[in-house]
Amino acid sequence: MHWLDSLYLSLTRRQPLFEQGWGDFDRPLAEVPRFLTRSHEAPLALDFVPIGQRVEDASVTSPAPHLRDETRRLHVRRLRARGPLRARVVVPPSWGDEGFGLRTRLMDGLRSAGVEVWLFEGAYFGSRRAAGQRGVGLHTVGDFLRMGLANVVEARALVATAQHLEPQVPVALAGYSMAGQMSAHAAASLDVELPVTVMAPPDNAAVVFCDGPLAASVRWGRLGDDGHERLRAVLARLSVRSQPVPRSAQRVVVVTKRDGIVPPTSMQDIAQHWGVAPTHVDSGHLGAYALHGGALRRAVLQSLGLR
Repeated sequence: MHWLDSLYLSLTRRQPLFEQGWGDFDRPLAEVPRFLTRSHEAPLALDFVPIGQRVEDASVTSPAPHLRDETRRLHVRRLRARGPLRARVVVPPSWGDEGFGLRTRLMDGLRSAGVEVWLFEGAYFGSRRAAGQRGVGLHTVGDFLRMGLANVVEARALVATAQHLEPQVPVALAGYSMAGQMSAHAAASLDVELPVTVMAPPDNAAVVFCDGPLAASVRWGRLGDDGHERLRAVLARLSVRSQPVPRSAQRVVVVTKRDGIVPPTSMQDIAQHWGVAPTHVDSGHLGAYALHGGALRRAVLQSLGLR
């Protein structure tokens, strides 16, 4: 395990998860079968407003089903390319990603390569927290599943929006950690050839929240005597490997070799399923994000054929 991961796990006071138990998790879970068959998503009507130099924001009602009122407003940030526009990339949020600051720092360098970056704030985080939610402490398993479903639906819709805006400009998906998993789901379920880069992604959330260090945040007593095995079974159903391989041959999997949050074997499972040789970064989950941003950006450019 990389030392930054060890430090994070030893010092971070994590918000408790699922203090209100299971919730109505059956409703978002029932949406899963539609992502096992490739389909299209309708574009969104986004009205971007400048908020800074080559930075624009927009908001719209989320197309994702089953979201409560306080989580339904989708916020999108557009970081315009510097120089001639060569491509666009949609970047979902990682776990606990509130606002746009972390992803802006990671992805900003792509703009100098002519890549426009679209970020969106995920349901249940930041300005989209549920009522009474403290930090990233989602109330129920149902909220957790609605969050994941929203990330996939919203990523799909933003890809469709970017493609509709200028069809001649290539559009890609990219994400780190949970955002990588969501990008994988979105790319696999869209009936388009879409470059995709997944960095340090779990094949399914069970490896992190049931068997990994973040399992310590789960209030297992609220999930019943069989809660651990039941939650693992639910989350395992949402594996990247349960979906078809994305249509595009331009797919990149980045494996962080000393990761203490997401098992590298889980990342390698995705690479094997996709039939690609993984790109390795010799660091941990936090270390790769904080110290190897150049390598991560090069992986995105590789998927777009811009390296």
